[in-house]
Amino acid sequence: MNENLKHIPIVFDKSHLLTIGERLYSTSLDLVRELVSNAYDADATAVRITVQPGSIVIEDNGSGMDATRLHQYFTIGSQEKRIHSVSPKFRRKRIGEFGVGKFSVLTIAERFLIETQEERTQFRARILFDAREWNRDPQNWQVPCEVVPYDPGAGSGTRITITKMKKQLDPTQVTRAVRERLPLGREDFRISVNGNEVTATTIPGKRFPVSMDTRFGLINGEIILASLPPTQRNIADAGITIRVKQIAVTKELFGFEGSHMIGVNRLRGWINADFLPITSSRDNVVRDSSEFKEVYERVREILRGVLRDAKMLAFQREDAKASEALRDALDKIGRALKKNPLLFVDQAADAPLGYPAGGTMQQEEGYNISKAQFVEPGAGLAPKTETGGEMMEPKKQPSRRRHAILGNRAIIRKLSFHNLGIVCRMDRFGASHPPSFREQGTIMINIDHPLYRKQSETPQLLMVLMYALIAKEVALEKHPHDAAEAYTVQYRLLTDAFKDVRKL
Repeated sequence: MNENLKHIPIVFDKSHLLTIGERLYSTSLDLVRELVSNAYDADATAVRITVQPGSIVIEDNGSGMDATRLHQYFTIGSQEKRIHSVSPKFRRKRIGEFGVGKFSVLTIAERFLIETQEERTQFRARILFDAREWNRDPQNWQVPCEVVPYDPGAGSGTRITITKMKKQLDPTQVTRAVRERLPLGREDFRISVNGNEVTATTIPGKRFPVSMDTRFGLINGEIILASLPPTQRNIADAGITIRVKQIAVTKELFGFEGSHMIGVNRLRGWINADFLPITSSRDNVVRDSSEFKEVYERVREILRGVLRDAKMLAFQREDAKASEALRDALDKIGRALKKNPLLFVDQAADAPLGYPAGGTMQQEEGYNISKAQFVEPGAGLAPKTETGGEMMEPKKQPSRRRHAILGNRAIIRKLSFHNLGIVCRMDRFGASHPPSFREQGTIMINIDHPLYRKQSETPQLLMVLMYALIAKEVALEKHPHDAAEAYTVQYRLLTDAFKDVRKL
């Protein structure tokens, strides 16, 4: 035996336990998550939270605690929930793990009272924890527990009353914390705040179910491409909530935080992965773990597909909006031409005013607007008539600008008025290209131009812009070498189109 070997006792200062409770949890609302999680683990079907000035009460109808379970409840680091990881009645995966969640109360208060009743053993007790009394005697680690008569009309359950508040909780914030962090939408588990049941928020949008196996376990959930007005598409609100055992831990965009891809600011939803290791404060996952790295890559791949869909849907909406604006603008042009039937009587049959009207259909207004044609990037510019014939297709197929953004399809419409035909094509040519120009007999309108992008936010303003651009190109075609005459024609077209319009 080594006589020089000494033993040093490991001592845990009891005041440090309070420090853990005060500092372990990042916000005061974490106590709501922790105490409701305990009720969930205890097979409660209803949790009632009452927030009042100076106090907060969390009451559940779970299994309650007998003397043995009370001892386990106050055992820091108890292995009870790891050994019995599934609740006995509803077979829920238990959320609690570290055994210090009860001390999250100390982030906002100095005292909490626990009243619990267990029906099977007909046990009922009251435990009062006061931080000041606890610190008064450094050697005394006991908490006063009063066994009281069993109440046969009350059933099992636990009630926690928190008083001596250091800061007040707002019922609205508590409701939001419950909605964002706790498992809602289950028939066997309901939560109310001040008498009002908290329900899960329904987010409108396209849904993408998630269910996949990994080498660590199952990931399930739902990704939502939210249908939100532009004012609510805030990147700060975007993200996929990561849940572990149905409790929200953190929100993540999986590498798309700084992305400018269409739809990133509309990403919502959640995933649940019970195998993910989490921090002791339960407000984040262990990011350098192998488990999270695999989840990160798998979910990121799903989000890529969702964003591809977002891009396609955005282009479809933009196509529909642009097609409608082009139709309205051509309708205005047709009305102006009807008021000035001799304006182009001497016009030579050169494009874009020289295409013969296709088909035999004529509207009562005296002009005809073709249906929109959507063509792929690089396709020929000449549209088809409704009878299937081609409209004097130019001899040489024009190519797209080298700097054109290959994205959604180009849109083509034609206005026919007597022997005149005005062909318009909306396409992407880059922000630095003019808002409109003529190319091989077709009026080209640049969707990428900043003026177009700005006016497209308001449908009526977009229609006015489209009309002005088309009128300009028509006037320049009639008087290519006389700016004053071209301006006069444009002015007449604009005046006749909008003189009866009182308000845009």
